Amino acid sequence: MPSEQENLHYSDWYRLVAGIMEDTPLGQTVLIRKENDKEVIKKMSPHEKEVRRIWFEFTHKNKPKTCENKEVIKYFENMFVSMFGGEK
Repeated sequence: MPSEQENLHYSDWYRLVAGIMEDTPLGQTVLIRKENDKEVIKKMSPHEKEVRRIWFEFTHKNKPKTCENKEVIKYFENMFVSMFGGEK
């Protein structure tokens, strides 16, 4: 039951979804989302392209942000080392 998913152990969930066939609606959605071949993508229907666009936006919006500034990284590194009594 979907309302009980939060209580579903990962191994049980994995067994449920591992066998999903490509010819099911969920299987088709997974195939659309993971497709990387540009020629295949060009031939997708507008609906399939929309599924990919929404998935791309969702996954990129929820990616952890990275810090490119090495000085900022070093500052926080040193701060945590000093907080927990480690050596620099």
